[in-house]
Amino acid sequence: MLNIQVGMLNIQVGILNFQVSILNFQVSMLNIQVGNLNFQVSILNFQASMLNFQASMLNFQVSMLNFQVGILNFQVSILNFQVSNLNFQASILNFQVSMFKLVFSILNFQVSMLNIQVGNLNFQVSILNFQVSILNFQASMLNFQVSMLNFQASMLNFQVSMLNLVT
Repeated sequence: MLNIQVGMLNIQVGILNFQVSILNFQVSMLNIQVGNLNFQVSILNFQASMLNFQASMLNFQVSMLNFQVGILNFQVSILNFQVSNLNFQASILNFQVSMFKLVFSILNFQVSMLNIQVGNLNFQVSILNFQVSILNFQASMLNFQVSMLNFQASMLNFQVSMLNLVT
């Protein structure tokens, strides 16, 4: 009996040893992956050092650009002075434009008065159109009465034809 139990235990130990060997294999695979990651990290560190070098070069270029910006700012101050002179001239032109606008406003007032007269004429035309529509309505009523008389005449003609058939 003991031999059977020992045999069973040996089998379980063998299975556990096999599982341990599988785990060891997985650990070795993970170690390989860790090595690959470490290699990639070293590459990234190298790239980071290159980027830092490029950043230092860019900082130098930025300082040069700042110097150029200072020169441009001086030129802008000169242009601002010229712009102030142009603004003074523009103010004179704006005064002249305001005078022209005054003349145009007077002309617009005259046009508005003419528009009022045109509006009055349009109102009179609308009254005439209303009267025409009333006359058209009366004409349509007469046409309706004529059609009723025509219908009555056709009925009489039908009756006459029926009497002619009977006689």
